[in-house]
Amino acid sequence: MRKLVLLTLFVFFALALQAQDSGTMTIKGCLHYARHRYELIDASHQKFQLTGYATKLKPMVNREVEIVGREGTETINNTQEGTASSVKEVHVIHVSSVKQIADTCTSGDQ
Repeated sequence: MRKLVLLTLFVFFALALQAQDSGTMTIKGCLHYARHRYELIDASHQKFQLTGYATKLKPMVNREVEIVGREGTETINNTQEGTASSVKEVHVIHVSSVKQIADTCTSGDQ
């Protein structure tokens, strides 16, 4: 009986950890900052807009980095007074950690 309870607890915690990690992604590329936004460009030239963790991202601009985060969306409103609405939703990565890989960019655009 005790083994069954321990096994059940082990399975429960393993599933909880797996659920916690779902949706997390790791990407590598060159970190850029333009128009008040951080973006990462990977080796295939795919661009990822990044949010959060700005104090850690700032010193790593124009360097090769590894980003861990969750996919999400963000609403951007560029509407100017008297003009039609230019609100749009963009896909972003909510950064949870960043690690420098190299002092210069070797993948993506430089």
